[in-house]
Amino acid sequence: MFKSKEKDTVPGGTRYKALIPTIVGLGAILYLYGDDLMGIRDIEVSQRSVWALAAAIGLVVIRDLAYMARVKILSMGQFDWRSSLRVVLLWEFASAITPSVIGGSPIAIYIMKREGMTLGRSVATVLATSLMDELFYVFVVPIFVFAIGTEIFIPGGLSDTAQMSIQSIFWTGYSIHCILTLLILFVLFIRPKKTREIFLTLFRMRLLRRWKLWAESLTDEWMSASDSLKGATTTMWVKTMGVTFVSWTSRFLILNAVLYIFFDSVQNLEVFARQLSLWIAMLVSPTPGASGIAEFSLPIFMQGVAVVGGVSVLVWRTLTYFIYLIIGSILLPRWLVKINTKSS
Repeated sequence: MFKSKEKDTVPGGTRYKALIPTIVGLGAILYLYGDDLMGIRDIEVSQRSVWALAAAIGLVVIRDLAYMARVKILSMGQFDWRSSLRVVLLWEFASAITPSVIGGSPIAIYIMKREGMTLGRSVATVLATSLMDELFYVFVVPIFVFAIGTEIFIPGGLSDTAQMSIQSIFWTGYSIHCILTLLILFVLFIRPKKTREIFLTLFRMRLLRRWKLWAESLTDEWMSASDSLKGATTTMWVKTMGVTFVSWTSRFLILNAVLYIFFDSVQNLEVFARQLSLWIAMLVSPTPGASGIAEFSLPIFMQGVAVVGGVSVLVWRTLTYFIYLIIGSILLPRWLVKINTKSS
């Protein structure tokens, strides 16, 4: 069940599976913003728009470089830059083809393991990465609350009922982020031994007893990885948190840059803050990579801040979503050939 000697193949034609969220996303854009897209020929290309597009592309590169740096740091020297790049791109691809409520973390564990990590260390590394992501969100939201106020997260121009619903979803989502942060801290740093005991207790049950030795091996690796992370220097954690902030800030600023393609001025803080609430809506989406949901929700969440049309939605989703579907569908088969060749 947990270990197989068979070679990996592209499961179920992953390239074709990548077409599903692409079709959903592009279909949603065409259906919702067909009239806007017809006016794409009327858009004037100016020096500002060219620089704004270049900035948006640059932010994509910065985001992924920071993401690579984080994976490399948390691997404790086990991954070089090339391995870190593969992990990041395949992780993004996995997130793009799986429902947002599930995410790409389980597949990321597998990717890291096949790149040479033990399973326990892979789990610990993915959890440490998730912890950094959660901390970014937990820290940034209060900064906006204290600097501007809670109303910055809620779109204007909606009915009172709709605004109350979005507000409830946002703060519920924020609370869940806080709980997840505490949970990861508990299992990875505060009480890893207790986590190990609970895990092994489950595998003493009759139904799972046959995999008891596997569970013991996994938890031994887990404890070793946990000890390494707990023993890491303050400098390492500062670097990790720093590149996390760079990565997430770049991700959200991509939309700001995209809007500058079409407008002379943008309410930058408001656009950034609205994405924090939009992110909650995208996370609970049952569709792969929030396809369809993201395209529909963006103009709603930007009401009162920016006029978002079909072309800007298309550019934004291309730079933050479709690009990873394209790269991943090309990279995955080659990566599987590489790891199969290495293992044989």
